[in-house]
Amino acid sequence: MESQVEQQTESTVKVPEEFIPVPVPDSVMDYWKQHTAFLNETYRKISPAFGKKKGKQILLNDYAVQLIAGPAYQPQLQQHEILSGIGKYEEWQQQSCQNELQTVQYDHLFQIQSNEQDRPTTVLILGVAGIGKTTLVQKISHEWAQAQIYQEFHFMLPFNFNDLRNLENVSISDMILHSYPYLKDGLEIILQDPKRVLFIFDGLEESNGTDNYNHGVAEENSENVPHLSPEWKTSSANIINHLLRGELLQGCSVLFTITPTAFQALDLPFIKKHAEIMGFSEEQRRCYFLQFFEDPKISEEMYQCVKKHSMLYPLCYIPTYCWIICSIMEATLKTSKGHKSDPHLPITITQLYSSFIYNMLKCHSNSSKDFSAVLQQLGEMSYMGVCNNVTVFDESQLSKYNLQSSQALSGFLQDIFQTDPSCKKKLYTFLHLTVQEFIAALMKSVHTRSDDITSLLDEASQHSDGRGEMFLKFFIGLTSSNNLLQEFVGKKDEKITNNVLDWVKQKVEAQLDREFIDIDAFGYLYESQNTALTQTLMKKFSEIGLRHRKLSALECSVLHAMLQHCNVINNINFELCNIFPQSLRILTPVLHKSKHIKLEKNSIKSEGIKFISEALKSANCKLKNLKLGNEIPEWGHFPNTWKLQLADNELDELGMKYLSEALQNPHCKLQELWLHNIGIGEAHMKLLAVALKSPHCKIQELKLFHNNLGKDGAKLLSEALQSPHCHIRSLALGGNNIGAPGVQFLSEALKSPHSKIVKLGLSKNQVEDEGIKWLTEALMSHHCKIQSLGLHMNNVENSGAELLSKVLQSPHNDIQYLGLMFNGIGEAGMTHLLEALGSPHCKIQKLDLEHNSFHDVHESEVYKLVTEYMKTRPHAEIRLPTRGWFCGNAIMSMKQHLETF
Repeated sequence: MESQVEQQTESTVKVPEEFIPVPVPDSVMDYWKQHTAFLNETYRKISPAFGKKKGKQILLNDYAVQLIAGPAYQPQLQQHEILSGIGKYEEWQQQSCQNELQTVQYDHLFQIQSNEQDRPTTVLILGVAGIGKTTLVQKISHEWAQAQIYQEFHFMLPFNFNDLRNLENVSISDMILHSYPYLKDGLEIILQDPKRVLFIFDGLEESNGTDNYNHGVAEENSENVPHLSPEWKTSSANIINHLLRGELLQGCSVLFTITPTAFQALDLPFIKKHAEIMGFSEEQRRCYFLQFFEDPKISEEMYQCVKKHSMLYPLCYIPTYCWIICSIMEATLKTSKGHKSDPHLPITITQLYSSFIYNMLKCHSNSSKDFSAVLQQLGEMSYMGVCNNVTVFDESQLSKYNLQSSQALSGFLQDIFQTDPSCKKKLYTFLHLTVQEFIAALMKSVHTRSDDITSLLDEASQHSDGRGEMFLKFFIGLTSSNNLLQEFVGKKDEKITNNVLDWVKQKVEAQLDREFIDIDAFGYLYESQNTALTQTLMKKFSEIGLRHRKLSALECSVLHAMLQHCNVINNINFELCNIFPQSLRILTPVLHKSKHIKLEKNSIKSEGIKFISEALKSANCKLKNLKLGNEIPEWGHFPNTWKLQLADNELDELGMKYLSEALQNPHCKLQELWLHNIGIGEAHMKLLAVALKSPHCKIQELKLFHNNLGKDGAKLLSEALQSPHCHIRSLALGGNNIGAPGVQFLSEALKSPHSKIVKLGLSKNQVEDEGIKWLTEALMSHHCKIQSLGLHMNNVENSGAELLSKVLQSPHNDIQYLGLMFNGIGEAGMTHLLEALGSPHCKIQKLDLEHNSFHDVHESEVYKLVTEYMKTRPHAEIRLPTRGWFCGNAIMSMKQHLETF
């Protein structure tokens, strides 16, 4: 597998003089040779998840890793770290495609980057379970031993927390000699130059006493020692804590790895730099399949099969997960007698792990009764670990749960566990965290009383760090539908199934009244695979709000599955959901069910627009049966239409081309299109104008504010608005820098007999009085239909206000709302506007003059002008700088207020 590190942007590296590699002193040369030989042999190969089968080893040189660089931060997990990692991976992939991803090579972790002032001495490597943290540590250690990297360090000392977790009353020297006894005679000399020593600690989450890392030096025998001696004795956890804080062997460097869940619980503000493992790229996944199946044709078929599976493929960023899927596919191929095309794959995560454990049990199947007993004990231990974030078990814990290996069961236990051969003491971890969680759920699904189900599920759902999320999904999947493992654990209890489904139903129905739903509830419903319940519940949803919830491809797949069972939905809110093109591709086939979709502030880009456009052009789109409103509603809002809001999505010209083509398709029924703040310029407008002039385009409301149309873009838009095929009634153009020349072009459109615009927003466009001149000519045309006009923040002064007052008195005027906030209108301009209210042709219902320059107008004159107008229009609203809104139904209270002056 080739590393992709070189393809990304890496910060410039600066190396301080004292860290330029220097020869190893003669005084420690013999120890250095012995140590490098030991590490070279120990870490030359790796096993489990990176080979074809457990136990097969591959050379570390074949392993590539991509690290994302950045300052240390405290993750705030609200869901299981594995699921949270999917969204993070997708975000990194998007940044990578745009050359915005800042990466760091694993051999540059301790060098000063361009955005750093000092060389880091403590570096954190963050990564979810099974993503390759240990493998990376092994690779770093191996390449140092081969004199390829980090030669500024004379001694690299890698430790596994499993091997240190129970060491008490030891010094740093004792700790080193525990793992590397051959350094005994030279250790004192080695530690005399700490800056040439790099400590590596792998798996901080597996350490006993992680609470110690939230505190500084607190022990009685260390309170008066600012920099501790190498012979100072305490627990191994406390030793590591002081190393991390620079209170022991000052000047040494420390690299450690940890999972996001464990790191979230720690307070480590002194760590200034971290690198996060990105996981398998698409190419690395393909290479992994090739390595597993060996036959190129079969491996490619298997890879493409998984890639099409939107529920399984997103999790393949984790190498161990790839191994699990490949193992299942290999077993499927064997049972299908060599038929390679389109192997049957599980459709839920529960089904996937059921297949995995089933295949494992079948390989060692002598007695189902024996397996039932061992699964119960194994599940009890697993569940204890899930509840307490325990992932490492020693032989005493196995003994406590009666898990000593019998001859009949040794093969299964050997397969379900993995051990670290470098550890002095035998310790066990499950093949992956999710395997532990599945075994826990499997046991609880069989050995929990039906009356205790609700409390069990409630407890699992209340962990704020998401540790119970996968357990919940597995438990619901195992108890709600038939599964392969019944021959080993027995048939499910129908009472338990009913109680689980009642709990799921309650969780889903609780979302009906929420503005923003918890999509986890949909995940539980999907995992149940209960079609009848799903159809009953989803038909109740008329609105689905997901604003601010980052949606991964896996969650979009769940949402897709759920929306298939919905009737027509009034609104779906995807604003700020961090949806990327591939996620949108998953959702597109069901988006036609909604009348109004908000996709503001996402990252869908042109590729995402392509997916949407393809759906809009489909002859099977159910939106063709919707009844669309024909009336001209007040203030330009059009009910019963399908809206597409794409604001803040950086739409490029290619994306606009896709959208324009869709709008011209006779099957497209879009009537409202929001495209604000997405960088639309003249080139984009040229493409959009073609669509607006199409006889098949049905757009009635177009929002383009906060783009960069300029006068040339306004000219193109004006030409489209004059087309007899253009249906636009509401047009928002605020913040487009069109100026007076742009207004002149638009005015031609407003005077056109084909113009249908009733609402026009031109705020913040530098219109000024010159632009008002062009605008007023159009507004007094008998073809102009404008009812609402927004002109805020346009440097309009008295002469412009006078021109507008003439419009209000024109017999062809239809203006009901006029917004002039934040302009430069003085006393004279205000007087003209208020006097215009007395004209029999004036139709103003709402006039906004707040934040202008008139402060010395006599209150009684204001009252007189406004009162006279409101006699005939009691519901009108006038807003002035000093008095706020003047409403007809509150005129007496205003009069009493004025009398106090």
